[in-house]
Amino acid sequence: MLSYWEKSSLIEYDLVVVGGGLVGSFAALTYRKHHPEARIALLERGVLPNGASTKNAGFACFGSISELQEDLNDCNLDELVALTEKRFKGIEYLRASLTDTSIGYEAVKGYELVFKTVDSDQLAFFNDALSSVFGKNPFSDLTPSLEAYPFGSKVKGLIEHAFEGTVHTGMLMKALHQKLQEEGISYFTGSELVEFEETASAVSLWVASSKQRLQFKSHQLVFCTNAFTQYFFPELDITPGRGLVLVTHPVKNLKLSGSFHYHSGYNYFRCIDNRILLGGARHLDKSSETTTTFGVNEKIQNQLIEDLHTIIAPEYKLEVDYSWSGIMAFGKNKQPIIRKMSDRIAVAARLGGMGVALGSLVGKEVAELL
Repeated sequence: MLSYWEKSSLIEYDLVVVGGGLVGSFAALTYRKHHPEARIALLERGVLPNGASTKNAGFACFGSISELQEDLNDCNLDELVALTEKRFKGIEYLRASLTDTSIGYEAVKGYELVFKTVDSDQLAFFNDALSSVFGKNPFSDLTPSLEAYPFGSKVKGLIEHAFEGTVHTGMLMKALHQKLQEEGISYFTGSELVEFEETASAVSLWVASSKQRLQFKSHQLVFCTNAFTQYFFPELDITPGRGLVLVTHPVKNLKLSGSFHYHSGYNYFRCIDNRILLGGARHLDKSSETTTTFGVNEKIQNQLIEDLHTIIAPEYKLEVDYSWSGIMAFGKNKQPIIRKMSDRIAVAARLGGMGVALGSLVGKEVAELL
């Protein structure tokens, strides 16, 4: 049974955001800017954000050349340029909203490992296409500098992206939580939405929390649940994709500055706290990784460990400390879904594995739809 205080102050809102990650947080913060007196709540089913917002690798990236080339199979060049610009603007908005210090942002640049020779024509093509987005050519052939890196002999070339960087994912979410608190936005963890119903005057939401079933009411509702949105709106083109991340034990004097990618962006790694953090390889077993169930795919884990010793840093004696997985969302193309489903309900989802770059802007845009 609810108390008088709970009924009068804690269950009715002007806006409820389902999903307390990066997108949901920015949706709530943007709504606050437009509605300073609004009652706003975020509902997060986990104790921590339960998708990828606290489980990603912290890459502020926009797409390596091989990844962009593959993306052209699903969109035209103008669409790809527009999406890349959205990613770049998203990172800029994230940095401006929270400050580089608070999110641990470092402009370390991005690097793509090439296993043949660098295709100079392809590099020139994407520089020509994207120079208007970044203000100058983003890509350069860094192959002559390969000896400065600890890579194995399989790596034949290296392409630099001058504008990529990294964030500290934990610091980022901590900064967002602090911002939400400062703005008077209620944040309910351990609160899983199990049912909702829209009426002419409001939306009723039934939430399972601490073995209770609570009913909230809100004038407007936003779903920022990425891959998990398929459970509420199965008609949307959303396919889940699980991503595995490993982190090694610390090694003294490990120097590897940058955000690194290979195999069309499916694989990635970086150095943090004298550890190598690496992940991806979802393409090796896409059928098994098309899931919203967290877990470790041993086939993929074994390949990542082999890559660690044969491709990434064979000269170091690296051992994996632990691993985890996050859930991303994909579709027929990598355009995010930002859509009103009714007069009171909107959806922001399907960030295509680029949540760090797109999340803040997608959250802002879905709030502005309302």
